[in-house]
Amino acid sequence: MTDKELFFELLRASLGRPKAFTRKTSGAEWEDLYSEARRQSVIGVCLQAIQKDDGKWGEENGLPIDLKLKWIGKAEKIADENKKLNQQCRQLTEKLTRSGYWNCILKGQGIAMLYPHPEWRQSGDIDIWVGGGRKRVVEMTRKVTNRKEEVTYHHTDFRVFDDTSVEVHFTPTWMFNPFTNRRLQRWMEEHKGIREGNGFPCPTIQFDVLFILIHIYRHIFDEGVGLRQIIDYYYVLKAYNELGGGDFSNTLKSLNLSKFAQGLMWILTEKLDMPVEWMIAKADRRVGEWLLREVEEAGNFGHFDKRNEGIYHNSPRLKRLWWRIKRSSERITYFPEEALWEMPWRTWHYLWRMKNGYL
Repeated sequence: MTDKELFFELLRASLGRPKAFTRKTSGAEWEDLYSEARRQSVIGVCLQAIQKDDGKWGEENGLPIDLKLKWIGKAEKIADENKKLNQQCRQLTEKLTRSGYWNCILKGQGIAMLYPHPEWRQSGDIDIWVGGGRKRVVEMTRKVTNRKEEVTYHHTDFRVFDDTSVEVHFTPTWMFNPFTNRRLQRWMEEHKGIREGNGFPCPTIQFDVLFILIHIYRHIFDEGVGLRQIIDYYYVLKAYNELGGGDFSNTLKSLNLSKFAQGLMWILTEKLDMPVEWMIAKADRRVGEWLLREVEEAGNFGHFDKRNEGIYHNSPRLKRLWWRIKRSSERITYFPEEALWEMPWRTWHYLWRMKNGYL
């Protein structure tokens, strides 16, 4: 059994699936499992397995006690961070609502509530969708912070907390292909709705079925994506199935997402043992294996991808442009409808930002 296979056994155990550890694991192997869990930002998720059976599961499967204590300590720090972020989400949404702005928390803390242990999901920054139109929202953020942040098609920074990054979204996401993007923006507006998170509004589960899928898709074209985001989608589909599910095939087809969804379904069912009845598309092994290689290479948001070395947001534009051209060309085989539009879109986007003073 390879280390990769062993790690997926740990993840399956963490998700409560029956295809879990088939043998006792050595201390050295557990060290490797911890390193990969850290690389993929799923330390807290894996603790769901370790703490099973009144906390004895890990030790019964060879987990050294000192590593177990280290693992629990890291999870406690994650829980403290989540407690802080939940409070900040409440403060932010309440202030915006009182000011007359429709809003909801995207991804992150809202998705965490779908986990059996929300406090153990490794968090990032705060993403919030604020209604009112780009111009009005940008004026508001600049007035509140007295800062002129850069503005992109879908969001701007909103520095209202000293210790947490906040991104204000005018629209949750987008596509490079302008025809697909038009259909996507219309779909999101038509399905705009909220559910209660942990004291703050979040999108509906139906909305997240499409939105989180596209979020993963977007990161495949950008720095990269890791298993944390794929496990997020596991819990989104679980929640959607519990609500009765529904057919997404026409929506996926209209947005050129069928092939990507099929690859993701292969990972979820073959590697994480997700029940087939949760699938929103037929699994595709070829696309799934390519996507899995990308996930394993990249780690969480591509932070561990050696192909990204030397590429930062403040890198010279030409250097980043060449990196993007190379990266996009590697995706044409699988997703030509989107990959072929990346460079035209980025050219338009740069000129549009320059014209509007958003750079």
